[in-house]
Amino acid sequence: MGVLRSGRGRLLACALLLGLLTACAAPVVPVDPMVYDRDAAAEVFSAGFEGITSFYIEETDLPSLAVAGLHGMQNLDASVTVADRGDKVVIGHNGRDVAAFTVPDSDDVARWSMLTAAALDTGRRFSPTIRDAPPETLYNLVFRSALADLDRFSRYTTAANANRNRAHRRGYSGIGVVLAEESGRVFVREVFEDGPAAESGIAPGDVILAIDDRSVAGIDMQAVSDLLRGHDGTKVRVTTEDGERERTVSVTRAPVIEQTVYLKRYGDSAYLAVRSFNEATASSLRRKVAEAAAEIGPSLNGIIVDLRHNRGGVLRDAVSIADLFIEDGRILLTKGRHPRSEKEFKADLPDIAVGIPLIVLIDGDSASASEVVAGALQDSGRAVLIGSRTYGKGTVQMIVRLPNDGELIITWARMYTPSGYPIAPFGVYPTICSAEIGDPELQFVGSEARVAAVRARELLRLRRIAHDLDDSIQSALMERCGTRKTTRSSKDMDLAIALKLLREPGQFDRAFEASLIASKWPSPAQ
Repeated sequence: MGVLRSGRGRLLACALLLGLLTACAAPVVPVDPMVYDRDAAAEVFSAGFEGITSFYIEETDLPSLAVAGLHGMQNLDASVTVADRGDKVVIGHNGRDVAAFTVPDSDDVARWSMLTAAALDTGRRFSPTIRDAPPETLYNLVFRSALADLDRFSRYTTAANANRNRAHRRGYSGIGVVLAEESGRVFVREVFEDGPAAESGIAPGDVILAIDDRSVAGIDMQAVSDLLRGHDGTKVRVTTEDGERERTVSVTRAPVIEQTVYLKRYGDSAYLAVRSFNEATASSLRRKVAEAAAEIGPSLNGIIVDLRHNRGGVLRDAVSIADLFIEDGRILLTKGRHPRSEKEFKADLPDIAVGIPLIVLIDGDSASASEVVAGALQDSGRAVLIGSRTYGKGTVQMIVRLPNDGELIITWARMYTPSGYPIAPFGVYPTICSAEIGDPELQFVGSEARVAAVRARELLRLRRIAHDLDDSIQSALMERCGTRKTTRSSKDMDLAIALKLLREPGQFDRAFEASLIASKWPSPAQ
């Protein structure tokens, strides 16, 4: 466990170095969050700068970060300028210098943090626009500008959004629904299985009219969501209408974690859509597989795991999901600048579906943790991948929780599949690329499976040496196996191919042989 301390010796944050890494809570600054306080701001910047300089995947320059962050003031008021003049950081207003700050040592996080807070205070004195901005707006401007030249995945999350993200990862106390908004009305899009709302009879499509007998007309969806949440065991009255009748029910709030796994049966095939990852996803997937096996029985011909449009989540949860189907061997390797960023994740649990064919659907929106699952199942020789090349995120982010309850999400390691290739920037390629199948009736999927082995071998070779290839070959590789163009009336080609392979074991076997190419390729020395 790494501990970050400011120059003042205050404990600021600590990181649990696991996947999408979550830092321990920093102490809450006892000030009004709507009132700018220079000391409180310095603590926030100190925790942030410490996190970036300690854990970012490449060496960073603290003075450049701080000065770049201060340039963010100009996004609020262009009359306020920031200039780095070697030994001074100078704040200007309307073309004249109004304050100069002596530059600290390049590694003095505490003093650079105090300089940043003081420079912001100067901007507030000369600019009504900056003065009227809430502290959270200023933190967002500074960190967004400071991180702009790093990578596209490192970012700042405001306290309000960070709290919502933590609720998604860990759960919250509420009634167990997903809301949507249309034409100014908030309605229930999904109801979590076995949650309080489901038990009370609230159903998808119900429009929410009132909460605790107060109309929600004119209130946005997020505000409605916040009203439905509350302490475990408390009751909330929810008034809904379904187009035919209006009803009010009393619902007892309970701890809920967002449902991420959805089961559907297609004949003798089990289809499992995994929308995103949270700490309950692996256990939910295990349960759904057991339900499918019990319902379909011995005639179960295969399992389809749909990771399309899945933007990922916490890495440790992705590892747990891959471990459900991989008997042994490597799942993932991560490497970065920090010594503790190099970590090997291995399977250590029995395969919950041993002997059952497994297909994974992927597309260009499958990113991050979902790429970990897809790459591990392909490289281990456990699954056939169908669809298109994944997003290619390929990096691990650490979450540093700041004293204001906001979060810095910092890229800290690169991810490598079991066979040794980096996921970024090319992603994971499917065994069968659906965009390359021109036969809508799927009469020739068998022949496609036969030639897939050749393509898979060549793609694997190119992926593992991609960074040594010239730009034209890299560009050509990036163009391989894009997402198939579809319309609203188009059938789901990826799913159709998967179901056909599972109905015809001989064709599945040929595709499966192609998927073994990666696992048989010698792994590079680490």
